Amino acid sequence: MSLKTIQRTAGYAGLAASALSVRRATSARARSSAQDHLCQRLGRLHGLPQKVGQMLSFTSNPEKLDAAEAFAPLQESAEPLPWPTIARILAAAWGRPVLEVLAEVDTKGHAASLGQVHQARLLDGTEVAIKVQYPGIRQAVQTDLKALGWLSLPLGNLRRGFDLEAYRLVIGSCLATELDYQQEAAQQDAMGRDWEADEAVIVPRVVQELSDETVLVTQWESGDHWTEVPAAWSPGERRRLANTLLRFFLQGLFHHGRMQADWHPGNFRFRRNGGNPQVVVYDFGCLVRPEPRQRLLLARLIRATVQQDESPWPLMRELGFQENWLQPLAGKLPAVCRLLLEPFCTRRPYDLHDWKLAERMEAVLADDRWNFRFAGPPGLVFVLRAFHGVIHYLQGTGEPIDWHAAVQETLAPLQSQIENLAVTAGEPVVACTSVATWLRVRVVREGRTQVQLSQPAMGIERLEELLDDELKQRILLAGIDLQKSVEAVRSRGYAPGPVFELVDEEKEVRVWLE
Repeated sequence: MSLKTIQRTAGYAGLAASALSVRRATSARARSSAQDHLCQRLGRLHGLPQKVGQMLSFTSNPEKLDAAEAFAPLQESAEPLPWPTIARILAAAWGRPVLEVLAEVDTKGHAASLGQVHQARLLDGTEVAIKVQYPGIRQAVQTDLKALGWLSLPLGNLRRGFDLEAYRLVIGSCLATELDYQQEAAQQDAMGRDWEADEAVIVPRVVQELSDETVLVTQWESGDHWTEVPAAWSPGERRRLANTLLRFFLQGLFHHGRMQADWHPGNFRFRRNGGNPQVVVYDFGCLVRPEPRQRLLLARLIRATVQQDESPWPLMRELGFQENWLQPLAGKLPAVCRLLLEPFCTRRPYDLHDWKLAERMEAVLADDRWNFRFAGPPGLVFVLRAFHGVIHYLQGTGEPIDWHAAVQETLAPLQSQIENLAVTAGEPVVACTSVATWLRVRVVREGRTQVQLSQPAMGIERLEELLDDELKQRILLAGIDLQKSVEAVRSRGYAPGPVFELVDEEKEVRVWLE
């Protein structure tokens, strides 16, 4: 074992200790200190550890924004190598002195996980970005992959029950592409062709003659960092940006079959072109390329969940979910899918802050939550990572948009393929009708219906908003806890049935799901 490998492996011991400190911290101050320490260790190790830090630097769970902020420096601010070292690498790659290629260069690079980027100008005046791979990073990543078990510490018990080897292969395959800049250049060119007719998505052009396996030169494309967008952009601009980002995700997944998997903020810039948002995409080493059948299965699962006309069980099984873990919670799958895909099921602009996904999923899954985590297929890990990424950005815009309309528009050209997709039913078959469609509220006074309200079933999460203050006071005096009633509905998987009934001298109130 080489000295560098020994030193890097030793770094994991300190990393594991720091991660454990984060999990065991009992106060906000102690947790903040531990997060800072872990952040510093992740950044110093580069490679896979820093990539994990970048993943930790943004989250779709608003309850964990403090942790996201703690790891935010890893998005772009790790320490770069000195320019003389980079200049020697470039001269060797180009076969000539750097001054024979560049008219100007920013010698202070921006460090990333596997390399660093310098802004420069070629002799012909072209503004370019030069990405240079760190010397020795390939060997470091191999060490990282062998030590993948340490991820269980900062990310939460990843080892137990997971097919760690399958995850290692999936992550390793992606990293292998990221470490070969010629492959990345080919993927960047391919994505450029995918989006060349769409002015809203900008893919920088590759300068092929100056690129090789460890150096990638592309046209410079600037824009606002994500942290600037919420405050500097108008609500209308942020809403249009949210629609563009969702379309970028959906079109990439279902039409192009090629999508960005690494959504951390260092890989995007945002700009306004006459009020029309543009998304500049960087870093094409880790792209998701799901097989055509996998894409159709995902589309069919979304459609089945929206329409509630097909069991999710066979679709999830064919997507690679492990039956032995999934079968014990088969009866909960319709409710689980409904929660996971709720934005697509809501026929109006959806406010992601109302989702409360973690809280509601825990209530529905209860003791089966570990089974569901372990059942997940490794082949979908980067699709889910991208999904979490788009949720993060859309939530950050603060502007609700219509997910349902967006996915319907995206899937419309694929309807015949989706409908004709052959799927083996298998056992157990769980009907989607186990999830209620409607929330009903009826108020009767002196034998006559005074109020009759209907809402989509997930309106149960906003039940208090549907009731006036006088009625809520009556409910409280009757000893009915609205929050506990909602929690009971969650725990039964949003199945049809009563929510509560109130009968007093003046009114009869009935709330139910059907």
